[in-house]
Amino acid sequence: MRNLLNARVGAQAEYVVLDESAVAQAPRTVTPAEAATIPLNGLTAAQALDLLALGDGEWLLVTGAAGALDAAVLSVEALNAVRDGGSFVAVAAGAAPPPLRGTRVHNVWIRTDPSQLAELSALVDAGKLTPRVAATQPLDTVASAHERLQARGLRGRIVLQPA
Repeated sequence: MRNLLNARVGAQAEYVVLDESAVAQAPRTVTPAEAATIPLNGLTAAQALDLLALGDGEWLLVTGAAGALDAAVLSVEALNAVRDGGSFVAVAAGAAPPPLRGTRVHNVWIRTDPSQLAELSALVDAGKLTPRVAATQPLDTVASAHERLQARGLRGRIVLQPA
Protein backbone atom coordinates (compact mmCIF):
# COMPACT_ATOMS: atom_id res chain seq x y z
CA MET A 1 0.00 0.00 0.00
CA ARG A 2 1.31 3.37 -0.90
CA ASN A 3 -0.18 6.82 -1.26
CA LEU A 4 1.93 7.88 -4.23
CA LEU A 5 0.08 8.39 -7.50
CA ASN A 6 3.31 8.81 -9.46
CA ALA A 7 4.87 5.56 -8.18
CA ARG A 8 5.22 2.65 -10.61
CA VAL A 9 2.30 0.28 -10.43
CA GLY A 10 3.13 -3.20 -9.24
CA ALA A 11 1.88 -5.61 -6.63
CA GLN A 12 4.98 -7.67 -5.89
CA ALA A 13 8.42 -6.48 -4.88
CA GLU A 14 11.28 -7.66 -2.72
CA TYR A 15 11.74 -4.16 -1.25
CA VAL A 16 9.34 -1.25 -0.89
CA VAL A 17 10.06 2.19 0.53
CA LEU A 18 7.21 3.64 2.57
CA ASP A 19 6.79 6.91 4.37
CA GLU A 20 7.12 6.55 8.15
CA SER A 21 3.63 8.02 8.56
CA ALA A 22 2.15 5.03 6.68
CA VAL A 23 3.31 2.20 8.95
CA ALA A 24 2.79 0.81 12.44
CA GLN A 25 4.40 -1.89 14.57
CA ALA A 26 3.51 -5.41 13.42
CA PRO A 27 1.86 -7.73 15.92
CA ARG A 28 4.33 -9.80 17.97
CA THR A 29 2.21 -12.95 18.25
CA VAL A 30 2.09 -13.99 14.59
CA THR A 31 4.54 -14.83 11.84
CA PRO A 32 5.71 -12.17 9.36
CA ALA A 33 3.60 -13.90 6.67
CA GLU A 34 0.48 -13.63 8.84
CA ALA A 35 1.28 -10.02 9.71
CA ALA A 36 1.64 -9.22 5.99
CA THR A 37 -2.06 -10.00 5.47
CA ILE A 38 -3.26 -7.41 7.97
CA PRO A 39 -2.80 -3.99 6.30
CA LEU A 40 -4.85 -4.42 3.13
CA ASN A 41 -7.54 -6.72 4.53
CA GLY A 42 -7.77 -5.08 7.93
CA LEU A 43 -7.75 -1.48 6.75
CA THR A 44 -10.30 -2.25 4.04
CA ALA A 45 -12.67 -3.77 6.59
CA ALA A 46 -12.09 -1.05 9.20
CA GLN A 47 -12.58 1.78 6.71
CA ALA A 48 -15.68 0.13 5.23
CA LEU A 49 -17.14 -0.15 8.73
CA ASP A 50 -16.32 3.53 9.32
CA LEU A 51 -18.32 4.42 6.19
CA LEU A 52 -21.28 2.30 7.33
CA ALA A 53 -21.35 3.85 10.82
CA LEU A 54 -23.51 1.00 12.12
CA GLY A 55 -25.46 1.47 15.30
CA ASP A 56 -26.20 -1.06 18.03
CA GLY A 57 -28.38 -3.90 16.80
CA GLU A 58 -27.88 -3.20 13.10
CA TRP A 59 -27.01 -6.07 10.76
CA LEU A 60 -24.04 -6.45 8.45
CA LEU A 61 -23.77 -8.73 5.42
CA VAL A 62 -20.22 -9.51 4.23
CA THR A 63 -19.77 -11.34 0.94
CA GLY A 64 -16.56 -13.08 -0.09
CA ALA A 65 -14.79 -12.41 3.20
CA ALA A 66 -13.25 -15.88 3.50
CA GLY A 67 -10.68 -15.17 0.82
CA ALA A 68 -9.02 -11.95 -0.28
CA LEU A 69 -11.82 -9.69 1.13
CA ASP A 70 -13.00 -9.07 -2.43
CA ALA A 71 -16.62 -8.89 -1.27
CA ALA A 72 -17.34 -11.33 -4.13
CA VAL A 73 -18.09 -8.24 -6.26
CA LEU A 74 -21.79 -9.07 -6.31
CA SER A 75 -22.80 -5.41 -6.72
CA VAL A 76 -26.51 -5.21 -7.59
CA GLU A 77 -27.18 -8.77 -6.40
CA ALA A 78 -25.78 -7.92 -2.97
CA LEU A 79 -27.66 -4.60 -2.89
CA ASN A 80 -30.89 -6.60 -3.24
CA ALA A 81 -30.16 -8.03 0.24
CA VAL A 82 -29.93 -4.52 1.76
CA ARG A 83 -33.09 -3.14 3.32
CA ASP A 84 -34.63 0.04 1.97
CA GLY A 85 -32.68 2.99 3.34
CA GLY A 86 -29.76 0.76 4.34
CA SER A 87 -26.09 1.17 3.45
CA PHE A 88 -23.81 -0.63 1.01
CA VAL A 89 -20.02 -0.43 0.72
CA ALA A 90 -18.16 -1.78 -2.31
CA VAL A 91 -14.47 -2.55 -1.91
CA ALA A 92 -13.62 -3.00 -5.60
CA ALA A 93 -13.24 0.02 -7.87
CA GLY A 94 -16.31 0.53 -9.99
CA ALA A 95 -18.33 -2.13 -8.14
CA ALA A 96 -20.67 0.25 -6.32
CA PRO A 97 -24.24 -0.23 -7.62
CA PRO A 98 -26.68 2.67 -8.05
CA PRO A 99 -28.31 3.78 -4.77
CA LEU A 100 -31.72 2.18 -5.28
CA ARG A 101 -34.59 2.23 -2.74
CA GLY A 102 -33.08 5.06 -0.70
CA THR A 103 -29.89 3.14 0.08
CA ARG A 104 -26.61 4.88 0.79
CA VAL A 105 -23.89 3.46 -1.47
CA HIS A 106 -20.18 4.00 -0.84
CA ASN A 107 -16.93 2.80 -2.37
CA VAL A 108 -14.13 2.41 0.16
CA TRP A 109 -10.88 3.80 -1.23
CA ILE A 110 -8.30 2.19 1.03
CA ARG A 111 -5.76 4.54 2.59
CA THR A 112 -2.86 4.06 4.90
CA ASP A 113 -3.70 4.84 8.52
CA PRO A 114 -1.04 4.05 11.13
CA SER A 115 -3.44 4.46 14.07
CA GLN A 116 -5.88 1.94 12.55
CA LEU A 117 -2.95 -0.38 11.78
CA ALA A 118 -1.83 -0.15 15.41
CA GLU A 119 -5.37 -0.99 16.55
CA LEU A 120 -5.46 -4.01 14.23
CA SER A 121 -2.06 -5.19 15.52
CA ALA A 122 -3.31 -4.89 19.09
CA LEU A 123 -6.40 -6.94 18.22
CA VAL A 124 -4.17 -9.66 16.75
CA ASP A 125 -1.92 -9.68 19.82
CA ALA A 126 -5.03 -9.88 22.04
CA GLY A 127 -6.29 -12.92 20.11
CA LYS A 128 -9.38 -11.06 18.84
CA LEU A 129 -8.34 -10.94 15.18
CA THR A 130 -6.87 -13.90 13.33
CA PRO A 131 -4.94 -13.33 10.10
CA ARG A 132 -5.51 -16.15 7.61
CA VAL A 133 -2.77 -17.39 5.32
CA ALA A 134 -3.91 -19.91 2.71
CA ALA A 135 -0.34 -20.49 1.48
CA THR A 136 3.12 -19.00 1.28
CA GLN A 137 5.01 -19.19 -2.00
CA PRO A 138 8.30 -17.84 -3.36
CA LEU A 139 7.99 -14.41 -4.98
CA ASP A 140 9.03 -15.82 -8.36
CA THR A 141 5.94 -18.08 -8.43
CA VAL A 142 3.54 -15.14 -8.71
CA ALA A 143 1.92 -16.57 -11.86
CA SER A 144 0.89 -19.76 -10.08
CA ALA A 145 -0.38 -17.70 -7.13
CA HIS A 146 -2.67 -15.79 -9.48
CA GLU A 147 -3.88 -19.06 -10.99
CA ARG A 148 -4.73 -20.36 -7.49
CA LEU A 149 -6.67 -17.17 -6.74
CA GLN A 150 -8.61 -17.40 -10.00
CA ALA A 151 -9.51 -21.02 -9.23
CA ARG A 152 -11.24 -19.72 -6.06
CA GLY A 153 -11.88 -21.74 -2.92
CA LEU A 154 -9.00 -20.38 -0.83
CA ARG A 155 -9.55 -19.35 2.78
CA GLY A 156 -7.07 -16.59 3.42
CA ARG A 157 -4.31 -14.87 1.50
CA ILE A 158 -1.44 -16.21 -0.55
CA VAL A 159 1.72 -14.55 0.76
CA LEU A 160 4.62 -14.26 -1.66
CA GLN A 161 8.02 -14.35 0.02
CA PRO A 162 11.32 -13.13 -1.47
CA ALA A 163 14.05 -15.78 -1.83
